[in-house]
Amino acid sequence: MDAVPKKSENVVFRKIEDEYILVPIVASAADVESIFNLNETGAAVWDRIDGKRKLSSIIDELQAEYEVDNQQLTNEVIAFVNEMIEAKLLEV
Repeated sequence: MDAVPKKSENVVFRKIEDEYILVPIVASAADVESIFNLNETGAAVWDRIDGKRKLSSIIDELQAEYEVDNQQLTNEVIAFVNEMIEAKLLEV
């Protein structure tokens, strides 16, 4: 929870209407399968990742903004961050 996530320099993100699309900068066309469409939670987390805030602070901000169970929110945020780290779109 004290980890400070940072967006990779090897990812391009765009907001198209209400949807975020993350596209890794790839070495070959075969890697294009790694495009991500973010849901509302993912987009809210992505917006707050600035390389300065701790994961716990991001969760606290989201908890104050949304009416959702704290444990459910924590689990979703951690799962999202782990998926993005695995895809090399985030660094910790």
